[in-house]
Amino acid sequence: MAPDRRILFANSIYHLTNDAAVTVMAGQITVLRADLGFGNTETGLLVATALLVTLVAQIAFGRVADRRDPSRFLPIGIAYLGAASFLVTGATSFPVFVALVAVSRIGAGFYHPVGISWIGRAYAGRDLDHAMGFQSSFGDMGVILGMGSGAILGSAVGWQAPFLLWGALNLAAVALGLLLVRGRKSPPPPRSPSRVAYGPLLRDVRYWILPIALGGAVFNVVSNFGPVLVRDKFGEPDATAGVSIALWLLAGSIAAFYFGRLSARFGRYRTLLVAYFLLTLAGLAAAILPLPFALAALWTAGSALFVTYPATFSYVSEASHIRLQGAAFGVIFGFQLLGGAAAAYAAGVLAQAFGANPSAPFYLVAALCGAGFVYLLAVRSRVETHGEAISTATPQL
Repeated sequence: MAPDRRILFANSIYHLTNDAAVTVMAGQITVLRADLGFGNTETGLLVATALLVTLVAQIAFGRVADRRDPSRFLPIGIAYLGAASFLVTGATSFPVFVALVAVSRIGAGFYHPVGISWIGRAYAGRDLDHAMGFQSSFGDMGVILGMGSGAILGSAVGWQAPFLLWGALNLAAVALGLLLVRGRKSPPPPRSPSRVAYGPLLRDVRYWILPIALGGAVFNVVSNFGPVLVRDKFGEPDATAGVSIALWLLAGSIAAFYFGRLSARFGRYRTLLVAYFLLTLAGLAAAILPLPFALAALWTAGSALFVTYPATFSYVSEASHIRLQGAAFGVIFGFQLLGGAAAAYAAGVLAQAFGANPSAPFYLVAALCGAGFVYLLAVRSRVETHGEAISTATPQL
């Protein structure tokens, strides 16, 4: 069966608006810190709280997704996130802001378990790598637009404006997505057991738990503490601080778009290894070099982070049985959120402990990515053997 491009496009639009809505906070984090009066430790606490709420929602929705048509179930979460983004603008203090952001992140718990598993059901083989890279690049573009609009609108108009903008665009995405897949209901999934056997599921994807967690850790540290580095260490204005990290995301989006070609030419696993090595160098450069060189390192070597996402998405999709893919993605990306929450909080504590040092989070990034590189080298032979054993379980559509 030929891949349905409308399904891929609708899914990708949802990914774009979802990721933009949750990234506007990072784009204007320096504005929020000034207006609501909080510092490094509170920044880490805010990010960790948002991610942990998303984690709980993601696991719950991942289990339910196995019994739902994703083309109808996913828009519910996107619409909820859009409506909740409007509510966030009512915050008048840091505690209220944290609470409202947490409420909104329930909606953000839909996309990864429902949207990514939808792609995993619909595509296989090289089509899977292409589809994963395509939707991932749309998600990255959403992060770019969310980061950039948050930085520019937040500093020029007020921090509420980006939340209002992307709340409205999420609702518009639901209307467009439903139109695109009208008359294209996903086939009902095979009957699944009433209780998911998480033990075998985690064994299937065990080699990818650490890379997924590291991906969440690095992204959340750079996106939330990158603007702080640019403003507090180098003295740049709020808009420049946010836009500079948005440009890192732009470079990453381009890299993710070409993941399918990179995977076909060099191999998926080799691509992952090189990505983690480059990320280690980028973290060190951002921490110790002057602004032009620090940003150049992030925009080049640092963009390798975004290649790791479609690579690991593809491995997880191949390792999990189709009837459990919603649960698989709900659980496995829970580790991504846990990694992000732990690293963001640790980055805030480290930055504060070293005299409000904005470079400290990037030493953490370098250490984490270096550990990831060593880990991938250590498990390479076992992963390749495991991959050969499960390759025949890849769904044929």
